[in-house]
Amino acid sequence: MFKKDTGPIDIQELKNRFTDCPDIDMKQVHIEEKHEAYFIYIVDQVDKDIVQRDFMKSILNMSLEHLSDKMYVNNIPCCEIKFLYDTEEVINDIMLGSMLFVSDKLPYGISYKNIKLEKRNVEEPITEKNMRGPHEGFIEILDANLSILRRKIHNDKLKFKLLTVGSTTRQKIAIVYIDGITNYDLVNVLYEKISNVKLDGSLTIGYVEECISSHPNSLFPQFLTTERPDKATSALLEGKIVIIQEGTPVVLIAPVTFISFFQAVDDYSTLWVQGSFLRFVRIFGSLVIAIFLPAFYIAITSYHYHAVPLTLLITLAESRSKVPFPPIIEVLILEFTVELIREAAIRLPTYLGTAISLFAGLIIGQAAVQAGIVSGLVIVIVGATAIASYVIPSHDMALAIRILRFVFIIVSALFGMIGIVACTSFTVAHLISIDSLGQPYFSPFSPLAKDDLKDTFFRFPLKYMKKRPETSKTQDDFRGDND
Repeated sequence: MFKKDTGPIDIQELKNRFTDCPDIDMKQVHIEEKHEAYFIYIVDQVDKDIVQRDFMKSILNMSLEHLSDKMYVNNIPCCEIKFLYDTEEVINDIMLGSMLFVSDKLPYGISYKNIKLEKRNVEEPITEKNMRGPHEGFIEILDANLSILRRKIHNDKLKFKLLTVGSTTRQKIAIVYIDGITNYDLVNVLYEKISNVKLDGSLTIGYVEECISSHPNSLFPQFLTTERPDKATSALLEGKIVIIQEGTPVVLIAPVTFISFFQAVDDYSTLWVQGSFLRFVRIFGSLVIAIFLPAFYIAITSYHYHAVPLTLLITLAESRSKVPFPPIIEVLILEFTVELIREAAIRLPTYLGTAISLFAGLIIGQAAVQAGIVSGLVIVIVGATAIASYVIPSHDMALAIRILRFVFIIVSALFGMIGIVACTSFTVAHLISIDSLGQPYFSPFSPLAKDDLKDTFFRFPLKYMKKRPETSKTQDDFRGDND
């Protein structure tokens, strides 16, 4: 650590600290052609044309007397001018992309921020497609993401609290909320949690998420991740908090409930009847088919075959007559193969990943049936569960459901239907016991919140959803001008 400097900025210390940093330029100049001074900046992180025209030219035209006068320096036609007195503060400011002017003859360093960064276009997130909603997403630049939200909410009540995480990377994080709607206690709790994160750096938002989660060992995510500005805006209007980190397009939303992970933009972009149908299909497919279908197959074929109608039992027996493995083995073989195909499709280029998926799904599946490794019915069951898991809008929840499916498969093979019922009970009990930013995770079912039930398995018309979710503990409980 460095102590506060009582005199000029220690230029020799700056030279020592920037040794072996070829990307940092220390351009030597002279004040009044006799006093040594330096412009220090990171190459390709400042707009050279603008800084040369507005900052460097103005500084070099000043005398030492004028440069020592803050009021005179502030007349430079540059927006973000500030004065720094500490060597460590100067280094941090340079690392953030500012240009610094320092001299042994000046009691301070003069900082000018004009960052030029390469950034990609604002495009729709690949993993969060929609039919009728906006087709834009967050990018990796924090200032750009804050500007996107400001364009969505034209109100001075939209507030941002900035923090820095990572003792080495020093990345900025913004806590976003709407003044007058969001509960201040939740904002302060979240601010305190993030302030206490002790990491060298946070390469993705997942680092911060794990550090601030109340139940980091739980299978279920307690923060909703998204790359969609419209989804983040909707959460803000409900009194929730959005966490944006510099360097990643993924943002966190809290507090959230279990049902939040099954809500999609298209639910609100269409009429309420159509949105309700889509949501019901999504929830039924992901919770019933994706979790229980393979487990039911194993339990019935291993323990409860007497509950199957005779005609179906004959077909089932015929399909398994050539398979030498018990049901648990053939299901695990196919489920594990599907997971391998899924991972391969993600890692490979798009065109190649599609070809691999088709080849694996058609050729390998058909060959496995003909070879007698698995039965045709298991191919149908595993294929249906794979499709059902794809309909979940949240990748984190989809991954949790996939892991949970393996747990149900193993339990059903050991204990049959009794194991499935017991495992379901433990899962529901766990969902009731955890929280998201201190708020009940399984709300509005437990504890019961009648008004919030209007936006769960079905979506009611907007005119009936006048109150904001109780989970957010908002200052203003009603949407719009309702009393």
